[in-house]
Amino acid sequence: MKIFFLKKIRNERCTQLPGGSYILGLTGSYAYETVTFSVPVGHNILQWYLFVENVYVQKLYGLKDPEIHIKEIRLTGTPPVTTCTPCAAGSFGANNKADHCELCPRDTYSVEGATSCQSCPKDQYSGNGSSSCSPRPPCKKEDYTSYWTSCDQHQMTQRKWRWIEPKICNEDTGVSLPQPENPIECHKCPAGTFPLDGNTCELCSSGKNKNDINLETCITCPSNEIPMYGLRFDNWYRMPSLLTLNCFNFFGVKCQTWERDLTSLRGGVGMHSDEVATLVLPINDGFITASSFDSTNKYSFYFQPPMSNTYVRIDFQLDCIERCQFSMKLVYIAGNEKTVAIWGGSSKRINHTYHVQDASAITFKWTFEKPGSRIHVQDHVKIYQIEVTNVKNDNAIGCQTCIRGVENGKCKTCPSGLYYSVQYDEINKTNIINCAKCPNNSIVVADASSLHTVTEACHTCEPGTIAVNHSICVTDTQPITASGFQYNLTEVIDRVHTVSSPKMFTPSGTGYYHEFLISLAYGKTVQCVENSTSYDHHTVNASICRHTKFESSSHEHRKTYSKPTRLADRLIRMVPSNVTAEFWQEINKNLTKAGWEEDKYGNDLHYIFTSDDHSYNCPRGHTTVLTLRCVFTENIEKFIYRVKDFSEYITGKIELPPSCPDGTCDGCTYHFLWTTMYACRMCQEHDYERILGECSYGHRKVHLRASWDCRIEHGKNLTITEGCPLLSKSQTAAVLLTTFILFILGLIIFMCHRRNKKLEYKYMKLVQSTSGKNQVTSCALESEGETDKGGSVYYTTMNNNNADNINNVDNYNRTRIKSPPSYADSTGIVLEPNEFLKNDHFTQMGFKGLPKVNLPPIIYKVK
Repeated sequence: MKIFFLKKIRNERCTQLPGGSYILGLTGSYAYETVTFSVPVGHNILQWYLFVENVYVQKLYGLKDPEIHIKEIRLTGTPPVTTCTPCAAGSFGANNKADHCELCPRDTYSVEGATSCQSCPKDQYSGNGSSSCSPRPPCKKEDYTSYWTSCDQHQMTQRKWRWIEPKICNEDTGVSLPQPENPIECHKCPAGTFPLDGNTCELCSSGKNKNDINLETCITCPSNEIPMYGLRFDNWYRMPSLLTLNCFNFFGVKCQTWERDLTSLRGGVGMHSDEVATLVLPINDGFITASSFDSTNKYSFYFQPPMSNTYVRIDFQLDCIERCQFSMKLVYIAGNEKTVAIWGGSSKRINHTYHVQDASAITFKWTFEKPGSRIHVQDHVKIYQIEVTNVKNDNAIGCQTCIRGVENGKCKTCPSGLYYSVQYDEINKTNIINCAKCPNNSIVVADASSLHTVTEACHTCEPGTIAVNHSICVTDTQPITASGFQYNLTEVIDRVHTVSSPKMFTPSGTGYYHEFLISLAYGKTVQCVENSTSYDHHTVNASICRHTKFESSSHEHRKTYSKPTRLADRLIRMVPSNVTAEFWQEINKNLTKAGWEEDKYGNDLHYIFTSDDHSYNCPRGHTTVLTLRCVFTENIEKFIYRVKDFSEYITGKIELPPSCPDGTCDGCTYHFLWTTMYACRMCQEHDYERILGECSYGHRKVHLRASWDCRIEHGKNLTITEGCPLLSKSQTAAVLLTTFILFILGLIIFMCHRRNKKLEYKYMKLVQSTSGKNQVTSCALESEGETDKGGSVYYTTMNNNNADNINNVDNYNRTRIKSPPSYADSTGIVLEPNEFLKNDHFTQMGFKGLPKVNLPPIIYKVK
């Protein structure tokens, strides 16, 4: 029972003496501890305190009614007195000057001041410490029980009968014990064990000199098969050495409640309400895993499952008239117990199977109790069989074949991460055995002795964990959420962190506080200790643990720790707040209840752990939530005000709930808020804003500015150089626009010119077509090579039949209109335009024969 017990020594003025405060260690369930300490000379007051720190701790330890049993308080070294205190009735003093009184044993009594105890008459009985005797009732069949003798040298056993202790009945007035039955032959030990002696069966794997021992039940497999390792106890002619039978009562009296019944193990006959019968089966080496990747530290991995089909099975039957209880518990390495099943009352034969989830070492304990007020001595439990598979003890309980044969004493296995599966060949219409691959981020839990489906063979690692060699699931230091955000938590995970609760005080003024140790690193655990007394020193290892630190006024430099508690053994999952709308709403409700601000952006990461430390009020164990929050999403000024130094600003600050300073608001769920810059998501390419520098000779610098809610990758270059064109985009656009405008203008001019030429041509054609007879259509001078060297001017008439002008027409049908002047040279004349004349000018110049034209003619002159 986990309670807080304190002893104090005060003087006659009720003042606590220096160094007079002692923390008494915890004894555990059903155990007594003897404590000896010195008392100063003089008048002293001894005080014992039993208390729980607060309501949260009471819920944590599952204490409905905290209690302690004090069996005896003995003082020595008292000063001489004038008179002695007589011993109370039911006790005695060895002599007149005895320093203490002893209780009278059973079936004896004493009066006050007795120096010895008197035996009760034969027809009467008494219990321990009795002052009188009571008449014995007549014996009945319910007052005795049967048992089997040890196997003798002839391998024979015999059933006999005995009275249930303590015997209180009178056989003279009642029934007597039956006569022993005839001897029968002892059966062999269960498979995987051999007879060590007449009472015990030893595991074959632990046999030292097997050649000298009958090993008929020790299994040796043929070369084409492999052993099936485990434990199987299915007959009870002898007791297996690995099983431990216990009986406990608060009075320290020896009790015996377990009996072998050949085909079953019977417990509880003759047991009273203050007694407890337990059956303990330790699995010290743990269970076999599917992978050879094994752990030497039992707490190194967050999850390492055993092979598939690993279980413990118990076949039993309850036979109770009144209230009785049979329970199955798991006892972990640190001594913490977890109840996995409870049965009560009478029941038919039950075959219960518990599937093992973790390959670590563990102890199974079955407990039988009779908590009712009315006791029926014949109420009992019968255990027919106990079987545990895949135990790592090299103890064979059978043989099995392998799919691909045997190699070096083991089944031929698939490569790492693969398992044997059967696939149907559509072409050949046959089944083919192949090695199939487990999905990504999953581990193999199947062996190579049988075929499995993907569901049976593979276990998917939970969110926030990653598979290592397809063998174990560990914390992922660089997780990626479903939203695509990536985090890098290597800096914060690979450290041990400590956080303390506010200081509190006991009613006597002793200061204490809770210290939490946190480590999320793969393969690393933290250790919480118990060193309050010299005889009670133990530790617990976990990912997150808690112990209570006390301040001692007499030993200022001594660190006293008590009640180490495991809060986190394995990671269940890691999820962001916005994984679902329901979870976001629930986590914000819990954050607000704890006294923190809610997650507005949904980017908080929540690591959810579970532990194997179970209690009455926390039947599912402890759940621990570690929330990682980006410092940039908080009010920076408030956060900087809370931190103590700059290093804390970098690594972050772990806080306990302001509304629940003990770390829990219900005793079962612990919550921590870790605000750090490392909890910010890593910046991605689209999170950077590009600030462009001036382009110089084809290059420019680009400055990157990250978004406010992300963390820049270590070593990220925020200034980069990249190529750029000689002209900027605006300059290039201006040049292109100008070129385009010029091109359009040139095109317009060209088109206007072409249009004018076409209009001029059409106009000239129109003039020619509408002109009168003998209208001049062209005029020109002959070239230098022509025979007419006179430089005459010719024109072409529309009517070539004019007889008057035949003599003035040349070979080209041109009519001479004027003879060359006398000053024209012999080489001819050069004509060039002089001026445009109106139509009236032709008349003035003597061209009366020409028709009237609409366009002025071209006049040439001689150079």
